[in-house]
Amino acid sequence: MQAVSDIVIVYYYWEVIFINEPKISQLCYNMVIGATEPKFAILEDGTQVVTKLYNGPEGNLVLFNEYLCYRLAILLDIPMPKSGVCILDSSTEIQDAELATSHNYGKAFFSEYMPKVTKLLPTIISKVRNKEDFIKILLFDHVIFNADRNQGNLLVRFCKDDVSLKVIDHTHVFINQTFWDASCLKRAMEENDLLDTKVLEYNSYLYEMFFHNFSVTKEMLRKESLIFKSKIDRDTIVELVDIIPEEWKPKQKDIDELVNYILYRVDNLDVIISTILTYNNR
Repeated sequence: MQAVSDIVIVYYYWEVIFINEPKISQLCYNMVIGATEPKFAILEDGTQVVTKLYNGPEGNLVLFNEYLCYRLAILLDIPMPKSGVCILDSSTEIQDAELATSHNYGKAFFSEYMPKVTKLLPTIISKVRNKEDFIKILLFDHVIFNADRNQGNLLVRFCKDDVSLKVIDHTHVFINQTFWDASCLKRAMEENDLLDTKVLEYNSYLYEMFFHNFSVTKEMLRKESLIFKSKIDRDTIVELVDIIPEEWKPKQKDIDELVNYILYRVDNLDVIISTILTYNNR
């Protein structure tokens, strides 16, 4: 690791990550929806973003989940807007006193704002350029146990020259969402949650749009699962966790069990695929 002009460059065998933690210049307003109270903001370079603040209403595990899932998604070539870490401090122009206080100063998570998006509808799927990425998204949601995929976080970028899927918002993942710990993760593995259909049930409204309008086969799922297995191992997950801000991290024993849990689900993707196909053919 080396510092160059206040930018930290982290070298990994699969990519180069630039972590410059820009400051939030303006904190503008609350987004319309979201239990984690996401806010529209402008970074010091003028980039428009949606940010979730330090010490937010559901705690800092929200930020940990977001950043880890973002890095995993990028590793797996899942389409997401650029995201990262930014800083809220006393120099930020806070346009409404109710948006934040000094209690929220510190490192926040941001995702670049996407202005030209629409909700996913069955009539749009045929027009989506990257609809095959649904296979990746479906498996990814199962790896991270994301039972919160909805029309607010599986979006369609609708531009003249680009109609494509984008995913955002991975706060409520890993079984107990924003309250997971080593105990619940260990129990999930002991109880063989690979057979649990909650991800399919809770996300059924969106998933069934694809199941009914796009052929999802065992061969497609297995082919993608092999890519997942080739890219995700213990060392990779540990490296991703290492770059997450320390103030967002839970206890080390919880992190260790989360690494075990992610590997357990990746290693058993064949079982998860059988669960998906059985549920879909019910």
